[in-house]
Amino acid sequence: MPPVAVPIENATSVLQEGSPHRSRRASLRVLTRNIGRVVLGNLAFDTWYYSPYPDNIILGPETSTTKYTPGSAADLRQATAHAHGAGQPQCERLYVCPCCFLYTPKEHDFAQHMAIHRARREQGLETQPVPESAVKVYEWEGHAVWEIDGEREKLYCQNLSLFGKLFLEQKSVFFDTSGFKYYVLTYTKPEPSVPVATKGRGRKRSSSVLEDDVLYQSQVLGFFSKENLSWDANNLACILVFPPFQHRQLGQLLMAVSYKLSGWEWEGGVIGGPEKPLSAMGRKSYLRFWSERIARFFMGQSADADAKTVFYKRKRTLHSRKEEMTVKEIGDRTGMLGEDVVAALNEMGILEVVPSKRKNRISSSEANGNTAQGEVEAEQEMASMSIHRSKVVDWAARHNVNLTSPVREEGFLGEWALSDVDESGVSDAEDADSNESLA
Repeated sequence: MPPVAVPIENATSVLQEGSPHRSRRASLRVLTRNIGRVVLGNLAFDTWYYSPYPDNIILGPETSTTKYTPGSAADLRQATAHAHGAGQPQCERLYVCPCCFLYTPKEHDFAQHMAIHRARREQGLETQPVPESAVKVYEWEGHAVWEIDGEREKLYCQNLSLFGKLFLEQKSVFFDTSGFKYYVLTYTKPEPSVPVATKGRGRKRSSSVLEDDVLYQSQVLGFFSKENLSWDANNLACILVFPPFQHRQLGQLLMAVSYKLSGWEWEGGVIGGPEKPLSAMGRKSYLRFWSERIARFFMGQSADADAKTVFYKRKRTLHSRKEEMTVKEIGDRTGMLGEDVVAALNEMGILEVVPSKRKNRISSSEANGNTAQGEVEAEQEMASMSIHRSKVVDWAARHNVNLTSPVREEGFLGEWALSDVDESGVSDAEDADSNESLA
């Protein structure tokens, strides 16, 4: 469902009193936050962590007597001062534009800025809350993912990073965005259907002015970023779904997109995972994502959106109740690192490790009779594990796992679009090769 619009003057905190987020982060909120609440368009909610917004902007120029340099030692000293402050955020409320993520502590300036975006939307000069250079890589049922170059759109990505740090504990890149790409998730409300005219009296249903506002027909829900060149094969650097839109499986959608964009199922693609170490919340989310991904694989479904590009050659056995596979085989078929496969299987509780065996192999010289005694060489087998599909079924039932992938292959666009594969599981290219060989 699309987010419900809330008037700014009547906006209430998304994290109500008694929320587990409030109780768990109470001490952190008092010690480190420099901003109390943010107003993102028509939504207002509490922040979780400190973010290095420049003091001379969020508090006014009169509060800063020294020149502000983002990321400098002075900036770090300011962060330390905030951490040991009186316990109250220095900026009670920060207004953030939902279109470009520019910020101001002044409501009047915020209203004027929003009026500019509203006018551009009404004139058709602006249609989405992303830069014009953004490239759409995925779209399905109103949700879209846009690729934004951190080098080309530095200001947008810097503002997005500063806003994201308010809800991320470990994010460290704010200003040097040139080596990253950002993938922004948006939701666009579907076009309203024309009501059918009926005879007789009837009460017209009132609609909120904010719900019909052209500014909020398309909103940013979250984002993830990744390095342009990662020596550790990371397919994601940081990920965030904004607090008002959490608990809607949107994080699973972004994770699935990050794996798809790594191109792991294609020749030359990269098998990787998120940048580590993960935060406590990130690890919990990824363990769930990895577990569902492996469950889909063992239940005969696709681990990723595109099943047939990887699994059309999968061997079928007569005794399919139990098979033995190595960690590397599972990783190769799901696009996951071996360590992530093991972590997910341990989390699921379905992992049974088969101890490695040592075989004695007679050398070729003895086999040919060239030596009297011969030589015996020890060959070490790779450790394997036993997976019972019945345990996968039980795990899926206990955790209400949806075996449908969080992304749809039909939704990917451009170079990531659906590959041409027929119902038999053979691609057009392979079919052409076979016809050529027969000819």
